[in-house]
Amino acid sequence: MPIRMTDDDKEPEEESKSKGSSFFLIAIIAFLGGLIFKYPKVMIPILLISLLGLICIGSISDDSDTEEDHSTESVSDGPHKLGAKFDTKKYDRTPVYEPLSKDSENTLPSEVSLLKYAPKRQSQGEQGSCTGWAVSYAARTILHAKATGEDPNKVSFSPAYLFNQNTDKDCDGAYPVDLLEDLKKQGNLQFSEFPYNENSCRNKPSSEQKEKAKEFRIEGYQRLTEDGEKYETDIDSIKQYLSQGSPIVISMEVGGTFLDLNKAVWIPTSEDYKAVKRYKKGKDSSGDWGGHAMTAIGYDDNKEGGAFQIMNSWGERFGHKGIFWIRYEDFNLFVREAYALYPPKTFAPNETFSYQLGLIDNSTKEFIPLEQIKDNIYKTKNPIKIGTRFKVSVKNEKPIYLYIFGQETDGSSYVLFPYTDKHSPYCGTSGVRVFPKKQSLEVDNVGKKDSIVIVFAKKQLDYKSINVSVNRSKSNSYLEKFQSVVQTKRSQGSQFGKNGDKIDLVSTDHDPNSLDFVLIEFDKEK
Repeated sequence: MPIRMTDDDKEPEEESKSKGSSFFLIAIIAFLGGLIFKYPKVMIPILLISLLGLICIGSISDDSDTEEDHSTESVSDGPHKLGAKFDTKKYDRTPVYEPLSKDSENTLPSEVSLLKYAPKRQSQGEQGSCTGWAVSYAARTILHAKATGEDPNKVSFSPAYLFNQNTDKDCDGAYPVDLLEDLKKQGNLQFSEFPYNENSCRNKPSSEQKEKAKEFRIEGYQRLTEDGEKYETDIDSIKQYLSQGSPIVISMEVGGTFLDLNKAVWIPTSEDYKAVKRYKKGKDSSGDWGGHAMTAIGYDDNKEGGAFQIMNSWGERFGHKGIFWIRYEDFNLFVREAYALYPPKTFAPNETFSYQLGLIDNSTKEFIPLEQIKDNIYKTKNPIKIGTRFKVSVKNEKPIYLYIFGQETDGSSYVLFPYTDKHSPYCGTSGVRVFPKKQSLEVDNVGKKDSIVIVFAKKQLDYKSINVSVNRSKSNSYLEKFQSVVQTKRSQGSQFGKNGDKIDLVSTDHDPNSLDFVLIEFDKEK
């Protein structure tokens, strides 16, 4: 906070210097004017040369300041434009992120910022294009700059490319998820190739531009909520993504004191709290509140008791140079949508994929002892007592798509994870997850043996079709049924091992169509 105040205090000083320079220039001109009156033939040429020199010096000085401070166009006078539309059904259909478990292995840094990968803060002006600025200009640019190491100001993405294709004729706004879906399907163009015009949104990309935009498609996106049926924003999920370099697109209810924020942290007033509650209930008649898309680029657990760093699109006069902080507790109240973009996949030659998995006993919190039978087949060292509750623990170091299948007593196969169509199989952040998250697997008294299969894939699978094919297979064992379905897609050179009571899987196969799976069997004991 004191550092931020120091930065803010520099602006009036620079302004007074500018005023002093102006008075000095006027004094010089007045003095030269007196000399011209007395010696016109000599002084007129000298005056012209002097003025030209002053203009050049002033121009050079201005450019230098702009480059150093990354200053941009000012926020325009009058009400700020918003433009984030919201549809409960659209949000509901967006796949939900499966967060890391609250485990000691998943300790996050106390503060993270992606600001150095962000382009300079510009203003959306008189157009309701905040979704384009949040999704394209901020989030997509940050992903690209972090992955490539390029200057974000030289590779920034156009806020108009996706927005113009998803707004109405009045340029009145768009649904963030529509832009994200197009970013996944058709990609994006950089600012230099598709300019932004705050006075018009009618410019649409040509077929050639759409072809070029495919180079910058993202693999996917997720909503960061408590669960498939719970739409409260999950603070831990946002921090997990940010800590691993991915910005978060948010849609936030704004109005009140937020509109005139001129400092680093926004602390809502009691009237702000009342107004946003009225707005959410549809009882706000002032018209001052609305949805606004922005991008979360960092967090700090020690700032104001914990706060997120947000990049806006109202120019550098807003907040602190276009950036502001909002406390976790306020974030949960004012933010209604939060989306994470899948980061680009980058692999070095011969880089390995490393996974670790096991079964955790709920009562002891210890891993159930396993032994390797052969290759990718494991079983429990001892029979498990009926009534024992346990979870599947999975640790990944690279982005994967995870699927867990189980075998019923009658031999049929079922899907354990994803739990529903609303849950995403993509595990983009590395760390430990446990399945099921809110329930447990329990050893029942039917039959003598149970089996589960954990699948690691590099791209999204039609897991429902796989499960149907497994159930149709005429093979004898559960493993053989899976092998008959995916035998042409298994990774080459994968090595399976054991680390204590955990299973280790290491692979160097970068083929996006390849996958690995592990079978774990356990006998039952009454």
